[in-house]
Amino acid sequence: MDLKKHQHSHQGFTLIELLIVVVVLGVLVAIAAPAMNQVLEGRKLKGAAENLYADFLFAKTETIKRNNNVILSFGSSGSNWCYGLREGANCDCTNALLPTPTATTCSIDGVEKVVTNGQYGNTTLILSFPGGPPEETGFEPLRGFSENSSGSFANGTATFSNNGREAAVVASTLGRVRICSNTGFGGYDPC
Repeated sequence: MDLKKHQHSHQGFTLIELLIVVVVLGVLVAIAAPAMNQVLEGRKLKGAAENLYADFLFAKTETIKRNNNVILSFGSSGSNWCYGLREGANCDCTNALLPTPTATTCSIDGVEKVVTNGQYGNTTLILSFPGGPPEETGFEPLRGFSENSSGSFANGTATFSNNGREAAVVASTLGRVRICSNTGFGGYDPC
């Protein structure tokens, strides 16, 4: 029975099989990477819009609760934007980088309330608030109506965009805040 001596059992992969697997995985990663980047950029855009939406609602709720205006102040628009919240007066969100608080620091009850573009990649912001600059908005303490920087009732829009997509946060004169999109992004209603 010399047959057993001549049978070789092959275990594992050959070098050719391993190279084929590596090439196939490389092709799959090359195809998936750009799509994954688009998904991540979309998430950043949606995150920026939903965070501002939540901060608008926070400002409105705190204004009514405290019977004192909580102001949402924007530093600038474009690709280098920021905004912050402060009770009773506008604030300068660019002060967030300073080591010690200043008279215009954006904070509520000693807690800093600043959002910057650094948290949302290449998402840009375009502002449309009547009465500015400074670009700011708040809510009237009694009924929650939207107010501009001069204290007049007014609506305003903050539009975030990246890679041809956009999401706008709109505050109506009556204090209703909503997110919409003219590009069909995120399943939001058209503006």
